[in-house]
Amino acid sequence: MSESPIAIDWDEVTAEATELLCQYIRIDTTNPPGAEEAGALFLRDALAREGIESELYDAGDSRVSLSARLPATGAVGAKPLVLLSHIDVVPAEPEHWQVPPFSGAVIDDVIWGRGTLDMKGMGIMELMVMALAKRHELPLERDLLFVAVADEEEGGIRGVHYLREHAPHLFDAEYVFNEGAYGYREFMGREAKIVGFGPSEKSPCWVRLISRGDPGHASVPHGRNALARLVRALARLDAKEHEIGLTRPVEGMLRTLMQQGFVDDGFDPSDTETLAMLASADGHLHAVTHDTVSITGLHSGQKLNVIPASAEATIDCRLLPTSDPRAFVEELRAVIDDPEIELDVVYQHNSGESSMDTPAAAVVEAVVRERLGEDAFVMPMLSPGFTDSHAYRAAGAEAYGFTPWLLTREELSTIHGHNERVSIANLRLGTEILFEVVRRLACRG
Repeated sequence: MSESPIAIDWDEVTAEATELLCQYIRIDTTNPPGAEEAGALFLRDALAREGIESELYDAGDSRVSLSARLPATGAVGAKPLVLLSHIDVVPAEPEHWQVPPFSGAVIDDVIWGRGTLDMKGMGIMELMVMALAKRHELPLERDLLFVAVADEEEGGIRGVHYLREHAPHLFDAEYVFNEGAYGYREFMGREAKIVGFGPSEKSPCWVRLISRGDPGHASVPHGRNALARLVRALARLDAKEHEIGLTRPVEGMLRTLMQQGFVDDGFDPSDTETLAMLASADGHLHAVTHDTVSITGLHSGQKLNVIPASAEATIDCRLLPTSDPRAFVEELRAVIDDPEIELDVVYQHNSGESSMDTPAAAVVEAVVRERLGEDAFVMPMLSPGFTDSHAYRAAGAEAYGFTPWLLTREELSTIHGHNERVSIANLRLGTEILFEVVRRLACRG
């Protein structure tokens, strides 16, 4: 990386970040129920030690979010830059972990625990960027805004959506860095140094199906079994093939891979037949080129020998950012083809899309190459999962997934899985890159 105008002891910063992350992991913020207040207070205290004041936002039931602002040091020349993260984590099954998931254990220079990747590790990197900006009195020409929210894993109703209503000033921003894209140290069977940069992600459309029928003794079957009706509908949904779709981020990803020699240079991403063939062999590529439907829950019945009067299923649908959610729901109704089954949209938003032609994207590209070498590159990505960035895009900001770590496929598989962990080397790498990107975007000169 080119010489920074300030001297930073990165060994010391890394040791500090490691200790903070271990402490943060030990705070159980599993959602549900969330209880993010303890995590928010931890962040508040860490910021306070740097002389940075913060504000808490209580959505009730210990669902607390936090913000902290470093104001521009002179005349404000641009809108704020937001460092966004979420405090909550998904549940863990301790019996399947090599170490207790909330231990924050460090083993062979690797930090273990639920949330290391998703996304307390990124939150600590962002906190360290704020601390370093304060300690070294960076000449900011825009405000730096640190935002850590509750309830991201359950859709953000008690988190980012609560903030949109009660703290709209937090959404007056130009750039946002958040989760949504990671880096790879191996890709398509080859060693690599690829840093993902996500201008968009798929949009959630969570659906509940309810079937009602007549109860009865299971020894006398009849044609009005609510569960049987629902199972038939689910089978139709599961068998439905959705059309392939090529979004700008995925086209950018494929063209970047082609330029870097990971894909044959004769490949045309707009060739849907070839794209479909590739997608059929790769689950991730299939997910980012199709609207998807996953059956995630089924509940019915009170007793083995009683035909149930009702049955309920949950469906997790993820839509391409170009898809019309209303048209998609109507397509589901047509596939189900049963007016007796009620379809209820539980949660839905459109993730939007940010531009890749911005100073933020250019700075990320430059810093990655300087830090990792000329054989490293930045790759546009569409995340198959959704993030809180959608709320900032809706407010007019350019929001990006950007977690500059170099991970293996096995490490990536631990997100929402067992044995989630991140190396101390990646924690350092990510903090160095994020700090330099923020410094160049936020400072004069």
